[in-house]
Amino acid sequence: MKSFYIETYGCQMNLSDSESIAGILESAGMQAVAAPEEADLIIINTCTVRESAVSRVRAQISRFKPMRAKRKVKIAVAGCLAQQEKEALFKSLPVDYVIGPDHYAFLTELLKEKRACRAEEASRRDFYSEFPRKRKKGVNTWVPIMRGCDNFCSYCIVPVVRGREMSRPAEDVFRDIEEAVGEGFPEITLLGQNVNSYRNGGLDFPALLRKTIEIRGLKRLRFMTSHPKDLSDSLIRCYGEVPALCEFLHLPVQSGSNSVLARMNRGYTRESYLTVVDKLRKRVPDMALSTDILCGFPGETEQDHTATLALVKEVEFDSAFMFVFSPRTGTAAAGMEPQVERGVKVARVKEVIAAQMEITGRKNRACIGRTMEVLVEGPSPRDPAEVTSRTRTFKNVILQGNKTPAGAFLNVKITGSSGWALQGEPCERERSKPCG
Repeated sequence: MKSFYIETYGCQMNLSDSESIAGILESAGMQAVAAPEEADLIIINTCTVRESAVSRVRAQISRFKPMRAKRKVKIAVAGCLAQQEKEALFKSLPVDYVIGPDHYAFLTELLKEKRACRAEEASRRDFYSEFPRKRKKGVNTWVPIMRGCDNFCSYCIVPVVRGREMSRPAEDVFRDIEEAVGEGFPEITLLGQNVNSYRNGGLDFPALLRKTIEIRGLKRLRFMTSHPKDLSDSLIRCYGEVPALCEFLHLPVQSGSNSVLARMNRGYTRESYLTVVDKLRKRVPDMALSTDILCGFPGETEQDHTATLALVKEVEFDSAFMFVFSPRTGTAAAGMEPQVERGVKVARVKEVIAAQMEITGRKNRACIGRTMEVLVEGPSPRDPAEVTSRTRTFKNVILQGNKTPAGAFLNVKITGSSGWALQGEPCERERSKPCG
């Protein structure tokens, strides 16, 4: 096999893993191609967080079946679905290789024969540090700092498919950041299932963030995901102390009901979550917040749902990812009763979406007339006459008729708002102001 094509589903961790897979295969002499029709090997990097993601993956693999029969192309399933189902995938899908997320260092060995990862290989977990990463071109790149999760939220499959928490050596993290900055990436996002739990070499996560001050050329720094129960005062103080750290935080709340949060095993209450939000906004008044909300968790009552809606309106998130509960085999919530009827779940998530859209629209309209610093990301995928850019608070700003290249920083005056995005015009002479 001389060429490969990678298709990625799921979160930023999967996208980052796909860059590692590409680096490993290129180190073995293979070449990446732009289309599956050109490849000798097709790799599907999978997600299992929701049933809809699994269904999309299975459908896509099935679409590759004629290509596999006609051209003898090989198909590999990587990522979380591979880890969860292992050898069973050979029976249910037209695949040749099954490779879980902690064993990509063995990738070239596994490709020599049709099998999943051996038991003795499964005991080794690493970050493929010996292989160069094949980063995709852009203005932002990811640097994983840890793998796995020890929280065992009752709805979450991550500890099953990603394993227990393991923090990456700090020196490897700093080396990756320095390499990415050297490659011209102005923005770095540190990744982990729960970055707040990072511990390695005498450094906790706030100490790791503060050490990044020593990295020359780092313009913007982000991280995800943060667990509310572990967001310490020391971490909050990093805002304002670490100049590159952007005034934006993704802080999943999942529910506004204490009884639901307890059944989810989240480890915090509605009141403690609101306390954290209050501390963040006292530290950074224009702090932008996004969140995850899960509607229709087993046993969720109309009163619980009302509590979630009330929390959304009280916090006023800048944006949110809102889903209906999807039971995952292997999690505690899959067997909980009573399960909420799908129609009720859908109705509830629509209410949350409507409330959040009103808040997002209102907060974006409040930005009109302000001047902010943006990082240009490149031409808009919808209109080549437009350029997309991003504020430090992660707001998307569309620039009409602008030819500024990706990677440039501009001060722009916000002139309008539509949906989730802002519109702006460059105004280099004006001082930029934050807009939460």
